Amino acid sequence: MSRIAIAVAGASCSGKTTLAQRLSERLDATLVRIDDYYRPFDHMTYEERCEVNFDHPDSIDSPLLIEHVRALLAGQPVDAPRYDFTRHARFPTSERVEPRSVVIVEGLFALCYPELTDVCDVRAFVDAPEQVCLDRRVYRDVHERGRTPGEVIGRFHGHVAPMYRQHVLPRRAQATVVVSGVEPIDLGARALLETLPVAVP
Repeated sequence: MSRIAIAVAGASCSGKTTLAQRLSERLDATLVRIDDYYRPFDHMTYEERCEVNFDHPDSIDSPLLIEHVRALLAGQPVDAPRYDFTRHARFPTSERVEPRSVVIVEGLFALCYPELTDVCDVRAFVDAPEQVCLDRRVYRDVHERGRTPGEVIGRFHGHVAPMYRQHVLPRRAQATVVVSGVEPIDLGARALLETLPVAVP
């Protein structure tokens, strides 16, 4: 069985997760979330983990991520880690992920690792203004991750935005399709679907 991989990258809170989820609903797809592949920092205290620069590509266990994507493309299931953002640590148990005809790899760093982009047939970049991303991130992190607005804004200006400009935005040039993160999500999904190989259902 021939399988394809789609990378969905973009800034934090640009809309890439929503796009990837919409695509997974439209396709027979396995969704791989790069956020779940943050390195384990269990040897650190919670206070020390709060100081980790999670917006640098080195914060991801990229060898494990690439190994799992390749396995899924080869038709093999994987036991994927799951990440707890309230503790900045992995959950103790993994989740079995089964291969499907399409593998969607979604996350901030989806275009940052050559070994990953080399196996992706479609490389999407979700574009959104930084202020929009900041507003969305404040809402998400306060309501879902137990942060204060001050913490979110401080991290955004100290880590998120500078690392995005240095490591993520330059990868926009590698994208095979760029979609807007502020327009209706169905427009972006349609634009991306039009770039897929005709063999994909």
